[in-house]
Parts: sequence; C-alpha cells; structure tokens
Amino acid sequence: MRRPRAVSPRRQVPRTKVAVPGPPADLVSRPRLLAVLDRVHEAGLVFVGAPAGFGKTVLLAEWARRRGRGAVAWLAADADDNDDRLFWSAVLEALARSGRFADGDPLRFLAVPESPSTDLAFLAELADVLDTLPEPLVLVLDSAHEITSPEPWRGLRTLVRHQPAGLCLAVSSRREPPLPLGRARLADRLVEIGAEQLRFTAGEAEALFGAADPAIPRDQVAPLVDRTGGWPAGLRLAAASAARHGSLWDFDTGRDGAALAYLTDEVLAPLAPEQRELLRTISVCDDVPAGLAPVLCERADTEAMLHELSGPSVRAVDSDGSPPHHRVTPLLRTYLRAELHRRAPDRARTLHATAARWFAGHDRPAPALLHSVCAGNPSRVGELLRAHAVPLFLAGEHQILRLALAEVEDRRVAADPLMALVSAALSLEAAETSAAGLRLAWADAVWPDRPSAELFVLRQLARSRLAQLDRTPAQARRAAGQIDEGLGTGLDELAAAHRASALADREEARQTLERILAAAEEHEQTVTVAYCLAALAEIACHDGDYPEMAQFARRAGNVQPPQDSPRSFQRAQAAALLAYGALVRGEPEDCVRHAKRVAQWLGDAPARAARTLRLFAETLRGAAEFELGGWHSGLRRMRRARRRLGTSRSCPAHHAVLCAVLEHRAALRLGAAGQAKEAVRWAAPALAGSGEELLVRARTQLRLGRRHAASSVLRALAEDEAPMTLPWAAIEATLTGVQAALAAEAPERAARLLDDALRAAGPAGVRFPFVFAPPDLVRFLTSRLGALGTGERFAGEILAVRRRLRTPPMPEPLTERERGVLRLLPTQRSIDEIAEDLTVSPNTVKTHVRGIYAKLAVRSRREAVAVARERGLLDAEVPGFAG
Repeated sequence: MRRPRAVSPRRQVPRTKVAVPGPPADLVSRPRLLAVLDRVHEAGLVFVGAPAGFGKTVLLAEWARRRGRGAVAWLAADADDNDDRLFWSAVLEALARSGRFADGDPLRFLAVPESPSTDLAFLAELADVLDTLPEPLVLVLDSAHEITSPEPWRGLRTLVRHQPAGLCLAVSSRREPPLPLGRARLADRLVEIGAEQLRFTAGEAEALFGAADPAIPRDQVAPLVDRTGGWPAGLRLAAASAARHGSLWDFDTGRDGAALAYLTDEVLAPLAPEQRELLRTISVCDDVPAGLAPVLCERADTEAMLHELSGPSVRAVDSDGSPPHHRVTPLLRTYLRAELHRRAPDRARTLHATAARWFAGHDRPAPALLHSVCAGNPSRVGELLRAHAVPLFLAGEHQILRLALAEVEDRRVAADPLMALVSAALSLEAAETSAAGLRLAWADAVWPDRPSAELFVLRQLARSRLAQLDRTPAQARRAAGQIDEGLGTGLDELAAAHRASALADREEARQTLERILAAAEEHEQTVTVAYCLAALAEIACHDGDYPEMAQFARRAGNVQPPQDSPRSFQRAQAAALLAYGALVRGEPEDCVRHAKRVAQWLGDAPARAARTLRLFAETLRGAAEFELGGWHSGLRRMRRARRRLGTSRSCPAHHAVLCAVLEHRAALRLGAAGQAKEAVRWAAPALAGSGEELLVRARTQLRLGRRHAASSVLRALAEDEAPMTLPWAAIEATLTGVQAALAAEAPERAARLLDDALRAAGPAGVRFPFVFAPPDLVRFLTSRLGALGTGERFAGEILAVRRRLRTPPMPEPLTERERGVLRLLPTQRSIDEIAEDLTVSPNTVKTHVRGIYAKLAVRSRREAVAVARERGLLDAEVPGFAG
C-alpha cells in the first residue's frame, strides 16, 4: 500500500450530513424493497431513482439502520457538494464515521488535494484503503441530484470503474446519475429500484394510516392509493390533511394548503415557467389525447414539452402510447385544476369549452359532454344528451350523464321524454324507485304521438326494471315479457336480456343470456354486460353451481369502475352473491368483507329488492360472524335484519329460506330455541313443502335428543324427495343424518352418509356444513381419513380450513329456564320474587343462577347482567316495520 501523504486540512463537514437519518414517526417498513437492497453485495452498485416524495431517503435509511454500525457510510448530498474538494472531504468523513476504521487507520490521514476528482494518486490511495476491508462497506450517496457539477461525478466514475473490493456504492437521485449504470445493468451488477416499486401498495398505505391514526376509513384506502398513484408523499399529505380536518374532503378537492405548498415547492418549483403553465392548462382534462394539447395551449411545441415532463426526472405527466395520450398525475392535476378554477374561472371555462369542441369533433361524446358541463353551457349539454344519451347509458357513462342532467335542470328534463327516461334509468341503476317513477311520469306526460323505436323500447325497459326492483316476481316477468323485440335499436340486446331473465326454463335462460353477453361485450355495452352477468350468477346460484356463481358475480362487479357508479344495485347484487359463495366455501372473513360492500353500494335505496338484498347480506354476515366466534353478535345481527324487513312475503322465497335455515342453525347451536322457532315461523310460507322444512324439523329433534325422530324426518326427506330450495342444504341434511346415526351408535350408517355428503359437496366446493360442523362430526370425519376414497382430498381441504380459522370453542348454551331467570336478573327482584314469578321454588332459581354464572364466567349478578347485555342475551326487542 502507498504511504499516506502529508496531512492536509480537510474541509469542515457538518455531522448531520454524514449521519444516517432517524426514522419518521409514521415509518412503514417495506420488506419487499429491503430484500431487493440486500442483493447489493452481489452487484456492487445500487440506484434508487424516483421524483420527489417517493421515500428514497426513508427506505435507504431504514436499510442502513438494519445493517448496523460499521456496514454503511452515509452522505447526504447538497448544493455545497458541487465544490469538488468539499465533496471528497465529506466522503472521507462519512467513511471515517461509519465505525469501520480504527483511529490509526490510513483513511483518517488521507489528504484531500486541490482537485481530488482528477488526482489519480488520491483516488488510487482511497481505493487501496478500501481494498483492505474484510467486508464491503456500503457508501450511501443520498439526494445525488443536488450535485450538478461534473467534477465530483468524474471522480466517482473513476472509483466505480476500479470497483474496490471493500466498497459498494448506493445512490439515490431524482434523475439518473452520470455513472456507468448501463454497463452495470448489462453485467447484472446493478440493483435498481424505481418509482413504480416505490409506490405504496394498499396494504402499505393501511399500515401508514394505522400509524398516523388519521380520520381515513379503511374502505377509502384503496381508492386513495389509486388517486395518488401510490405516491408516498401524497399519502402522507392525505394522512396529515385528514388528521387536521377530520376527513379527506379538503385533500381530495385541492383545498389543502399544506399539500398545495408541497406540490408547489417540490414538483412545480424546479420547472420552467412555460412548463408550469402547460401543466395548468391541460389539467382541465383527465386525459389529453395527441393533438389536444396544442389546441388548448396554442403552442406547437407542446408534445415535446409533454414528453420531457413525462420523463423520470419530473414525472408530472404520465404517457401512454395506445392510443397516444398524456395525463397530469392525479394528485397534481387535482390541485392545478382547483387553483385554475379559483384564480381564473373564466379561463377555466374557456379551456373546457375548447376541449368539448375538440372531443365532439373527434367522435368522443363522453368527454365532450363532461367538458360542456364544466364549461357551464346548458344548451350544448342538451344537444349532446339528445344525440348521445342512450349510447352513453349503455356504455356505462352514468356519472357523466348524471352531471349533465343536473346541468340541464329538472324543468327541461321533464319536458323532454328522452332525458326523462334516461334519468329514470339512472335512478333505477341505483334502486331509487321513487325517483324513477316520478321521471317515468314526466315522460308519459310529454309522450309524442309517434315515438321513435328507441324511445319506445327505452320506456319498456324502464318499466321492466322498475317491476324487477319494486314489484312481485310475477309482475316483473309480465313486464319483461311485454318488451318488444327486433326493432333495430341500440337497446335490442338489453331488451333481449330482460326477456331472457324472465324465462321459466333456467337452462334456456342461461343459453340465451350467454349469447347476448357475447354480443354485448363485442359492442362494449357495459350495462347489458353487467345485467347478463348478474342474471347468470343468479341462475348458477339456483342451480347450486357455486364456483360459477362466484365467477359471474366477480365479473359483474368489475364491469364498471366504482367511481362511475356511487350507487349500484347490480354491484350490490354481485357483492351479495360473492358473500354467499364465500360462506358456502367456508371462508367467513371473505363473506363479511363482501357483505359489508352490499350496504356501500345500496345506500338507503328504498326499493323492495334493495330491502330484501340487505336482509340477504346481513344474514350472511351474521352467519359468518357467528362461525368466526362472534356467536351472540352474529345471531343478533341475523334477528335484527329479519325483524327490520318485516314479513317474509316481501322477499323472494329462496332469500327467506336461506335466512331461516342459517338463523335456525346458529340459534339451535347456541341454545336459543326461542329465536330458532321465531325464524322458522317467519319463513313458514316459503318453507312450506320444501326439503328445508324437513331439515329444520330434523335439526330440532336432534337438538332435543330425539335421534330416532330426527332419523324418521330425514328418511321422509329422502323418500318423498321434497324439493330443496338451497342445493347445499341437501348436504347439510345428509350431515344431520350422520349426527343422528352417531347418536344412535350406528357407525356404518354414519360412514355411508358421510361418504354421500363428501361426494355431493366436493365438485361444488361446498365446505360450509363440514368446516363449521359440531365437534362430534368433525372427530368422526377425522377418524375416517384414509378410508374416504374419492372424498379423501376434499376432506383434507376441509380440515385444513378448520385449522386455519382456529375458531374458539362454542360456549355451553343457556337452557330455556336459565334464559328465563336471566331476563329477570336486571329487575333487581329477589330470588324469592323471581321464584314466585316463574312459579318454581327459590332453590330451583338458585340452581339456575349458579348455572348462569358458570356459563357466563362471572361471579355476581351485576357481572352476569353486563356480560349478558354485551353478548346480546338481554338485547332489547327490535321493532319491526312493514317491508
């Protein structure tokens, strides 16, 4: 090794410049990125590159802290590092403070010459020192974009080219540094993390908001990630805004001052004035197709400027080449647009009008209509509606149509039958039947003597949909059957779908709907596609093909972007069927998640179908919560939903049967015999003559210990072939027979029935009756492993799901007499008075009280009342109302 030259004073370096930054209060660890950085020793060079606010420093600092003292040297670059001698003084100081070099190490005496980056002797001495390290040291050069002078980069290139064995260089920058990255990529010696990898996922955003504790509901996290593009700074600004204001309203509307200041300082300030003006101008458009920007900006060089702004150094504009268009990044666009409307409203309206004319001239009616609304031109909005409302409705552009109809005002809508019918159709999509009925009346009042075929079919469709949502099934079938066909309008496929969904033969309906679906997808008719998928999901549900039901429901829910339909009956319907499918598969967490979305999509829609769908979803959610261990809360949810609906005659028979079967099952298992009876009485009209009626009777007999009576009922079910409304309930009935056989000590019959149940359940993926079966049945299933034949694999899946769920054991239920005593405990009556009320002896009451205390794990009357109320055992009666 060369002997160190005479010591020369180094430039003074602030300690904070060479210290690893501490973690922020809301640090979200990102193991997926830390694992990428850990490959540094395989590569030798790391580049973390992204625009401002992507968390480059936070990521590298966490990585450095995890590696520990002596593994990383940190240098935070700033404008002073354009002085070559100061830069290399800082490099040596960072290396010395890393903890890797002893007090007498040659590095500490290495002099910094006047021009270190061109002094090959200095660079060679530094390389020699680093070569002696037994383990490579990572030098992090953070914020390297601050170094704009070529001299420091020249010296770094020389050092990297020789690549000392003891040095790994990690650079973070807003733009690609002048280092030989291309050669390193080609040689697979570069670890690279870019903006796309640095964007937060929905899970990471949830962790961020959980740490910051802002007023951001969990269901708003994923949409917020979409709006910000996962930009870490944007999400932190959202969290801070929500904490200050209690909601995201200010942030989402571009009114948060802190967010505006950050965007101005970090994103806009480095740009040239003409670039900032370009961004403000095109911010009026969500998408800027090729050719529109020059018209808006009245400049010929806008495309070149947009290309520059979409580069990695700025990323103020995202570009897409198919078809060519640009868009200002969402958060920046929101604030630029809000500022433009606030400071120059007349110019904003002029720009919107220009954009509207351009889109109309290029056969883009949806954005043309939207920009006409923003320009405040009701007459132009009316013209576009009359020309394009029906195709836009079929294409699913419902939010734009709602904005346009609001701009035209009710009096003009009421005077135009087409606008009134389109407005009615939009109301029906949200299950707002009262509003739809009013708009249908408007259309009837101004109905022309010779309506066009399109107008005629549109009214028929509106009436059919209204009947589906707010009338009886017979009335809905009658309305669908009255729709004319073959009139040659753009509505023909939707009309055919309505007629097909009313067919009595489900197989014929399925085949017809599949043909219509293929045509609607080809013609990009979003509404028809969603309608067909929802109808096909319902048919699969009735047929017991639960995997196909879930597939159709998932597709129906994904047809249209959520932001385009704030309320949607079909989305709610799809979410309800997904919840049903999840429960049948034995996945209660997913069932709860989908069931919650039903309320989100329905809102407070008053339609009869909306009310019954809420019952359906809430019952499924209650059943899932019950199986997850929320026995009392789940059972209480099911009862509350049923009572709120009122009579079961107001809902479809299969909904009523499902709700009764699930609630009866849970109530019996928890010992709430009264609630079990109440659920069966409620659904009696739908249950009459069905296989499910016999199933609930068999369950009840088995619960009472009457195994022979239960077996007799089940034999009657098999012999009489009573039709099952719910296909999976036949499997439940067979498993009830297994329990009865086990209780009668008839293992051979139990084994035969278990094999039958597994054969029937496996192809349809029906795990629910097995996964949540009583312990004795599960033990029997486990004992039969190895002798189940074709059902072996499915049995293994069932047991694996049970192990994963780990639901706690169900508490021993209170007897009916204990429940009677419990109801009187809050009254403060004495034991003697309770005994007198119940016409039993005081000792009997004391025995029941001791049983209550033991089963509730309490020691006093007050504790018993508190725990009973918490579990819903003393829940107040929920007043019902007519559905």
